[in-house]
Amino acid sequence: MRNYIIVFTALALAGCASSMPEVKWISVKNTDEFTDVSSCQVTVGSLYTSKNVYTEVGKYYPFIEQVNGQLRVGLQSGGEYKIPVGNAQLRIDSNKTWDISTSETPLDLAPTLANLKPAYLDNLSDDQKEMVAASYESVMEVSAQAMSPYTATAGEKAKKIVKEMLAGKSLKYRTIGLNQAASSTGVYELDMSLQNALTDCGIEL
Repeated sequence: MRNYIIVFTALALAGCASSMPEVKWISVKNTDEFTDVSSCQVTVGSLYTSKNVYTEVGKYYPFIEQVNGQLRVGLQSGGEYKIPVGNAQLRIDSNKTWDISTSETPLDLAPTLANLKPAYLDNLSDDQKEMVAASYESVMEVSAQAMSPYTATAGEKAKKIVKEMLAGKSLKYRTIGLNQAASSTGVYELDMSLQNALTDCGIEL
């Protein structure tokens, strides 16, 4: 159900670089065509034109999103081919760093045992079926979060981060992969375009 910005094509837009609009926060609205779940996302990109915003494969972008009234904040991968984000860190100005783990990530679409209906379940008692289903769904949830093209937190923690962003001047972020050193991935200004995009999404704190 997620809506992503168009992939960045460097060669096609190289000649327009001198007249590119400045980087700013934008709002992206989407409605899932199967579930009718609506969302509105505030995010940024790598390259801006007068009509589109482009992101790059292999890079990460901060986002604020509201899905059916639930506020989310985190990082997402860019480009046409999404890659897992892993654990993330956000830091606004010189404030304390916010750690966001994959285990916090809300899942909108994830497989369940009911989707698979393996034949051997028919031979189990109701209690055994319940145990198998709970175990399977727990494993699938952890796997889906770890492989997700976005890492986000929700609820009160998300609200605190957004409030800090609105009061801040810059957002610095990085991802922390499995068994590897943290890698800095970018810095974005927290200017009036952030407030404007939040207003356009109807996100109020």
